[in-house]
Amino acid sequence: MQNKIGTRYMPGAPIRSLPQGKLTYGDDTFLTRKVLLYQIELSAGQSGVDYIRKLNHKAAFIHDGFQHILDTSVDEASVTIILQAKPGSLFSQRMKGWTYPHIVTLIADLGVSLLDAMEERITGFSVDPENLWLSDHDKLSVINYWDLGNPQNQGAVGLCRLMIQLFTGTDTIPGAFEVMHTHLERASIPSATYEQKLALIRLVKLVCQGQASLSSLIFGLRSLPSSAHQQDSEPIHSEIVHPNRSVDKPQDDEPMETAETRSNRKPEQSASWLKKAALGAIALFVVVLIIVWALWPANKPSQPVEVPPTQTDTKQLPPTATPVASPTPKLRGDSTKQAEEVVIPNLIGLSQEDAHQQVLAAGLHYEFFIEASDLPKGTVIRQDPPAGTKGLEGDNVTFWLSKGNN
Repeated sequence: MQNKIGTRYMPGAPIRSLPQGKLTYGDDTFLTRKVLLYQIELSAGQSGVDYIRKLNHKAAFIHDGFQHILDTSVDEASVTIILQAKPGSLFSQRMKGWTYPHIVTLIADLGVSLLDAMEERITGFSVDPENLWLSDHDKLSVINYWDLGNPQNQGAVGLCRLMIQLFTGTDTIPGAFEVMHTHLERASIPSATYEQKLALIRLVKLVCQGQASLSSLIFGLRSLPSSAHQQDSEPIHSEIVHPNRSVDKPQDDEPMETAETRSNRKPEQSASWLKKAALGAIALFVVVLIIVWALWPANKPSQPVEVPPTQTDTKQLPPTATPVASPTPKLRGDSTKQAEEVVIPNLIGLSQEDAHQQVLAAGLHYEFFIEASDLPKGTVIRQDPPAGTKGLEGDNVTFWLSKGNN
């Protein structure tokens, strides 16, 4: 392996010094294209060749959610990874001003990218804002996905931490990840309703306490109230009624109509009102006629039919039990039903049909893939989330079926 910096790849303006390396703009003089140069300083005794070798299959991974590795360069003191250059900037430079629907969509889409990487056994990288690139179309991609990151910034927990940073507008979230949801409880989220905030806190709490997987987080984000339809240009109305305010009392911006205001109506308004009232009266009259016609008895009286008396058993029958209406289950939350908590079943070793029945019985969704294995064809060889993991009704479970030896 040779040093190509200064010959083929020409460094440009620096972007940022990151925890694991230095990121700069660059030019590929051979292909006349822009690139990103990620330079990593080698520690004493560390071999650049060995470092490049550990990239193995990760260098062949191509995904829109990741900065694709184009080439590498090695010298005595450092290794440079040449990355695809996408229009955009480092995400840590553009973390302010995001609204609730944008944040939820941004994190859910990044989570899907993480799930796709898991399919290729690429995990453990950081989703810290310093390791993310934001495109001009507001899509996030991971920069360094070949090195292990801080466990606090990996996977579902890392996504929750990133999401809380965006909602609270802070650079760091202190404390253990098990209590990260408390930062959301104290934060004011003007672009979210009270219902949306409560649902979001509950979801983050499940993830941070190890009771929901990455797939559960993505499904939960996409199931949050109105997150897919709310737009920034539309005013956000809360469905919560203040305890000290009657529902019939007009709001401050809706003045109560009085006799004086009615007398000041324009003639056009009065005519319109009378027209609507007349149409309403006609419609009511037609409905009453239809009901009377339907219930009116036929002209021909029905003939009485004599029924001869029959002997009946004089034994008194026990009274029948009066059916008791089952109580309506109390819904958790303020206005919407929340998904129940379930335990992910163990699918390893089952057939596809048995796994299908187990997943549906638990109230879950699933998808499966075919993978080469020495086990009998159609046998489940692995699953995600693992068996025993706690999730929510409707969560997605992924399992892999053996392709067999054929």
